[in-house]
Amino acid sequence: MIALGRMARPLQRKCTSCRRSQTVALSVLYYVTVPNKGGGTRRDGGFNCRFCGQQNLVAPNELPVGVLTTLPSQADRLLATETSAANPVSAPVPAPVPAAPVKSAVKAKPQANTVKPPAWVTGAEARQLLLGAYQRTKELTAFTRRADGTLQAGTLVPPKAGTDLIAWLDQIACELLVLGGVNGDGSRWKAVFHPSAGAATLAREPGGPEGDGAS
Repeated sequence: MIALGRMARPLQRKCTSCRRSQTVALSVLYYVTVPNKGGGTRRDGGFNCRFCGQQNLVAPNELPVGVLTTLPSQADRLLATETSAANPVSAPVPAPVPAAPVKSAVKAKPQANTVKPPAWVTGAEARQLLLGAYQRTKELTAFTRRADGTLQAGTLVPPKAGTDLIAWLDQIACELLVLGGVNGDGSRWKAVFHPSAGAATLAREPGGPEGDGAS
């Protein structure tokens, strides 16, 4: 671990020619074969001054431990430098940032006070709704829709006791029956019966002050 730490540290050297101090990165070092005092040859480290280009030698004992054996020759280092200059390594292209997902249009929620249209019921449910509305109505008022689309208002004479309400409406050829009144909280209720369709609906809506007569 100590050797690795020493390998990571660059050298501080002074050029033997221009005498300028500089930091020598390990990536620019190479080895040079030189005569040995005891005979034969040995390897020294070397680098070219970045100011004047002069070659400088570095004794093995001045290099971090283990570095000398990993250095390329001067020719290999020069070739690597020329290749690097001819083919500069471009900076890594950052990965494209994915585009933010497009939020789909948020459907507008109905307001809390939005009144849903009343549902129409048929069959036994329609009969029960109509009979319940009839019992609650104090004064019956019928609106008959004619073929030309006009409305004619009039007071209905209640059917005789024991007479079926649905059959009676059929006898008088009622086209549309509207019954309504006021609830205890002041809201209005309105039951609509369509004899030819056999469908009925009950709507509730805010109304006038309590005590209004049935409509």
